[in-house]
Amino acid sequence: MLQAIRDKVTGWIAYGIIFLISIPFALWGVNSYLGGGEVPPAATVNGEDISLQEFDRAYTNYRQRLAQLFGGAIPESFGSESILRNQVLDQLVEETALRQYIEGQNYRIGDADLGRIIRNMDEFKRDGQFETEVYEAQLRSIGLSPLGFEYQLRLSGSMEQFQNGIRATAFVTPRDRKVFASLKNQTRKIRSLSYRVDAQSLDISSSEIEQYYLANPERFNSPEMVRIDYIELSLDSVKQNIDVSEDEISARYQEHLESYTSPEFREASHILITVSEQVSDDEALAKIQGIRQRIQAGEDFATLAAEFSEDPVSAADGGNLGEVGRGDMVPTFESALYSLQLDELSEPVKTAFGWHLIKVSSITGGEVQSYESVKSALADELKSELAEVQIYELVERLANVAYEQSDSLEPAAEQMDFNVLTSDWFSRSAGTGIAADARVRQLAFSSEILEEGLNSEAIELGQERVVFIRLNERKPSQVRPLEDVQQQVRAELINQKRRDLSLETGEQALASLKAGKTLDELALEWDGQIDDHGFVTRDQAEVAPAILGRGFSMPKPEQGLVYDGLSLNGGEYVVIELAAVMSNDAEPEQDSLQNLLEAKAGVEYRSALNYLGARAEVVKTPLDELTADNNY
Repeated sequence: MLQAIRDKVTGWIAYGIIFLISIPFALWGVNSYLGGGEVPPAATVNGEDISLQEFDRAYTNYRQRLAQLFGGAIPESFGSESILRNQVLDQLVEETALRQYIEGQNYRIGDADLGRIIRNMDEFKRDGQFETEVYEAQLRSIGLSPLGFEYQLRLSGSMEQFQNGIRATAFVTPRDRKVFASLKNQTRKIRSLSYRVDAQSLDISSSEIEQYYLANPERFNSPEMVRIDYIELSLDSVKQNIDVSEDEISARYQEHLESYTSPEFREASHILITVSEQVSDDEALAKIQGIRQRIQAGEDFATLAAEFSEDPVSAADGGNLGEVGRGDMVPTFESALYSLQLDELSEPVKTAFGWHLIKVSSITGGEVQSYESVKSALADELKSELAEVQIYELVERLANVAYEQSDSLEPAAEQMDFNVLTSDWFSRSAGTGIAADARVRQLAFSSEILEEGLNSEAIELGQERVVFIRLNERKPSQVRPLEDVQQQVRAELINQKRRDLSLETGEQALASLKAGKTLDELALEWDGQIDDHGFVTRDQAEVAPAILGRGFSMPKPEQGLVYDGLSLNGGEYVVIELAAVMSNDAEPEQDSLQNLLEAKAGVEYRSALNYLGARAEVVKTPLDELTADNNY
């Protein structure tokens, strides 16, 4: 169910839920929530099955992530399909073994902590407060019971406990620091020379093209394509059918009038007479009243404040407090201050500090936006709030009908007065319109939609769109005719020949260099230009990473020069000359040491996963059976 949630319900209803419970999982599904059947499992770990359905989802996700990372096409360097499938299955085995271990060792989140986590999740709050009714309704909308959801939370928390425990044991020894510093600060003096085969010099015959095509049919398959029927709900479409009255808009304006009023600031001055053991309350009041009479008689407020005020900060400045906003002063003082008109003198005001006289010398702010200027925005705000409630109700009703009559979207559309739309054709990796969203493509190619022909659950696309989908039509993958892919075949053959020829030439050149030829002599033979990189660091930005990587993997020259080479994409071979290595044992920066610590922690965690996977009793279904059964 975790993967089903991830596939089908992402967005404002459950985004926080999904984020929280998916943190510890890389490719996990949860077996107990997946359908069984008579199909053999992909693997069995200590007696627990990893279903083909789970493997299918994990493998599809993995391929899609790789394809997105590399712009749609997975590089050949990642290996064959069988290698990729093995990687995914091994990952599932390790993580299943890890979950079993965690459950067996009684790692768990206590009831109190679990309750606190759930109560603090905004998805389950109404007006800022957790409500059980909201909690249960939200979980129902994504197909989870409270018990199932709480299990997932406990499991994710336990996984995090285990991971943090492993990572916390990582440490860096003085020797580690020394070795790391030596390696990080090391510089190497290198030169490089490239050789590239001219593609126009290569001749590709028709028979070669045909032979390559027949020998590699899987490389010229058209992708499996589908198109889907779907029902779409959007916040904007729901808003269009909502009306709000003048009274409702006006009430909202009055309710939030403060938010349409700019903050008011007052420049205030005061005179303070404090009450103490030596000065009683009555004596302080009498004194402040006397000062007030003198001000009313025409004496200057600031002069009297400087003479009599017992506020040590403001007295020297004629009692001036500067610009004051609401909330800056104690309530009694503020109430009196904001009741005064400009230049008006207050009556004596009593606070915990003593007796005050207050005067306002300027007033700024306090302007109120008119009702008419915000009316339109208020109406839209009200409509949006009502639309959010309605769309939630509509989604729930649509979900129920789509589930109960899962062989078609038409009944749901008719009951709710929606149109069933049809997408264009799209593949697993690319599509247009609604299929431009990877979540839609992923779900469209899931076994529930593709094989079982069911209606989907709600798929939330962003914060304002929800769709339900089902399969309309499917085109299986098939080998394209040679005439359609002839240019592609030719291009691949040229690249292959360029790669083979450059590798052969480069290896011969490398052998001659090791026999005594110089790089400068080779440059003349190749009519090439030597790149003198000088002394470089491991992260030198101006040098290609592949050259740096090979240059720092070469053995340190004992005497003379050291040579090595590497073949690059596009039929290029690079010869590298290493002349010298310089070490620097200076203490690395703290950030670098932290990176080293985190790297060691990651290694420790990976070692724990490998160990648990290795000690588990595992039975795997042969990959060729997985391929045949699942049409990969």
